[in-house]
Amino acid sequence: MRHTLILLRHAKSEWPDGVADHDRPLTARGRRDAPRTGAWLVENGRVPDRAAVSTALRTQETYELAAEAFPASPEVVLRDDLYAASAGEMLEVIRETPEGIGTLMIVSHNPGTQYLALALADAANPELVTKVHAGYPTNTLTVLEFDGAWATLDPAGASIVAVESPRG
Repeated sequence: MRHTLILLRHAKSEWPDGVADHDRPLTARGRRDAPRTGAWLVENGRVPDRAAVSTALRTQETYELAAEAFPASPEVVLRDDLYAASAGEMLEVIRETPEGIGTLMIVSHNPGTQYLALALADAANPELVTKVHAGYPTNTLTVLEFDGAWATLDPAGASIVAVESPRG
């Protein structure tokens, strides 16, 4: 079965004094940019069936604002293990995805999100791999496709088909 994986780094967040990192909210720019992500996903036929979202406030806000554009409500799973997760830890979350899910979206943090995109990428689209390697600003998404089971997704096992940083 053909699967699509969308990796999204949260939108721009604030650094308020006295607020724990986990509880940082989005900035005004982040609140403007996140809905553009949802619009881009809809326009490009990439609406997820399931979203696994870090429990951090900024990732939840990013997802909620993006999802306002979706024609239907995907299943949402809040995952504490996606907060500050490494690429390997994120891959383990992905491998737990039921086979009935065609498109999975992961909303998490850097550097894990960028490193995972690079680790999963095969050589099919070197210009997109270079784009991910060059930088992964807030509100950047990478769309990857692969054939096979979620449980068997391995490094270099997917093709990057899009890299976008929608801005509001």
